[in-house]
Amino acid sequence: MTGFKYYADKVLGEIKSSFANNMFILLFLILVFIIPLIAAYYYPDSFASVLQPMIQQFEQNIADGTVTLATDSLFVNNFTVALILYAGGALLGIMGITVLAMNGLFLGFFAAQMDLTSYIALTLPHGIFEIPAIIIACAGGLVLLKFAVLFVWNIIRPDKHDETYNHYFGDLGLSFKDKFMLSLNKHQDKIKESFILLVVSAVLLVIAAFIEANLTIPIARFFLSFLGIQI
Repeated sequence: MTGFKYYADKVLGEIKSSFANNMFILLFLILVFIIPLIAAYYYPDSFASVLQPMIQQFEQNIADGTVTLATDSLFVNNFTVALILYAGGALLGIMGITVLAMNGLFLGFFAAQMDLTSYIALTLPHGIFEIPAIIIACAGGLVLLKFAVLFVWNIIRPDKHDETYNHYFGDLGLSFKDKFMLSLNKHQDKIKESFILLVVSAVLLVIAAFIEANLTIPIARFFLSFLGIQI
């Protein structure tokens, strides 16, 4: 049991560190998601044409059975979105940010089409896990992009205060391999943090998929019944 506690504490510590070290990215992405959501809720007509392809794809996925109200189907669909966000953030930051903003628009637009109370009841039970998960996935991609930028930059321009730089002779005494390894060692924690964020996202999506498939509708019906709303 002592060994389990040690490893559990170590894992939790790594997770906390990954979030704490990248809090600015996470806060930025929360705004990227929330601002479009609010805009689409209050001005749905302004975004209808932009969202039409997403709406058609969503309806098609339901119609052909690609997405069903089953835990595995919902997880695969949502984790695919998470991977797109992760890859979009890692390969070209603006791509992941755009996909995340579009998801915010999508949710805000649909909220405007329904009674808000019903929408919240049908979204909140699984959304409290699913929405943070996609934001965290995008953050993981941006952290990996940050690693790539810092890694390359430190090969080209070593910091004056680290061991890749000599005060009198610059970095002329180091080979490319030396600078490569020194830069990698300096920034490799970002790779670990990126992967941890992706894993946390996946775990949250498993929980969200199970709740959406099995609990969201019963929970929504239970609470809405007190307000006299039938779904």
